[in-house]
Amino acid sequence: PINDLELIRDHNFRAVYGAVSALKTNLSEKYAPYDLTWLAYIGGPRESRRIVGDMILNGEDMVKGVIHPDGCVPTTWDQDLHYPKEQYAKNFPDNPFISRAEFGKHTDRKNGYPVPYRCFYSKDIGNLFMAGRTISVDRNSLGSTRVMRTCGMMGEVVGKAAWICVRHHTTPRGVYEQYLDILKDLMNKPGAMRRDTLEADLYMPKNAKKLPDISLSADSIAPKKLDGIVIDDTEAELTGKWAHGEGLKPFVGEHYSYGSDKNASARFAFSVKQTGSYEVRIFFQPHENRAKTAPVSVLSADGEKTVTVNQTKAAPLPQGAYSLGTFKFTAGEEAAVIFRTAGAGGNVHLDAVQVLPAK
Repeated sequence: PINDLELIRDHNFRAVYGAVSALKTNLSEKYAPYDLTWLAYIGGPRESRRIVGDMILNGEDMVKGVIHPDGCVPTTWDQDLHYPKEQYAKNFPDNPFISRAEFGKHTDRKNGYPVPYRCFYSKDIGNLFMAGRTISVDRNSLGSTRVMRTCGMMGEVVGKAAWICVRHHTTPRGVYEQYLDILKDLMNKPGAMRRDTLEADLYMPKNAKKLPDISLSADSIAPKKLDGIVIDDTEAELTGKWAHGEGLKPFVGEHYSYGSDKNASARFAFSVKQTGSYEVRIFFQPHENRAKTAPVSVLSADGEKTVTVNQTKAAPLPQGAYSLGTFKFTAGEEAAVIFRTAGAGGNVHLDAVQVLPAK
């Protein structure tokens, strides 16, 4: 991406011009009147040399949901990495030119993963800020942070931090070490607020558009914010026909699933690290078309036990949680919670399963 950038660009030109020529030649009756008016000639590689800040955000932190004290820009894109497409790489092993995308579904797409401020300034150059793709990350986390809206928010944060540097005679690192609370306060201010001079107070212009109040947690519950073992419906092994929905709130993760297809089932598998007794909970929101007699089975060390759940009525625990009871599980052995539609008397609602040490 550095020494061969012009070569890569020229290969892209050949592909574009060749495609246009083929269309105008082979489908002339449709495309003969068309002309190619403009083509970008400066390449935009996602990766080249790594810029190093006080923190290099690694993809593993994002996967584990490690929250840093200076997290400030939410990234909601999955870790999207590109690799040579195998069917073309066979003929051009030394010069692959068509890629495929590989997504790692590790990002909380509702609430985002907060990128730390320490990724936005240089470790070695005292007055150098960084934003956009040129931040301190590894290639896995760059696959998530590189998209436009996320990069745009980085620019906002860096702009606010630059004001702190000038106003308080400090460096980008000094903002983190001494003025992080001021930066957090500025990030909570509406973006339309202005100040007439560096020393003046912020104010809202009279013609500024008032943005609606948004609660990030009103609709969904991040699985990583729940205690114990949490298995979302996106991780369940589904058989038969199931639909996804977001209308009944709150729900865990990206959505919930529901269905009444004959003999459909959903298996939420898990294993515990320590042998013992655990409370098993399921999550759902009530609706008149939901199952009145949903059969939910728990496979534990004592065998299989089925509990009948009325999903037309609200679950008694906070956030739509319903306790199936306490069960014994053996460390390292696969256990499961299984939902079935047979005899359910309506749509079976799948959201999440939670396993907690019994109190």
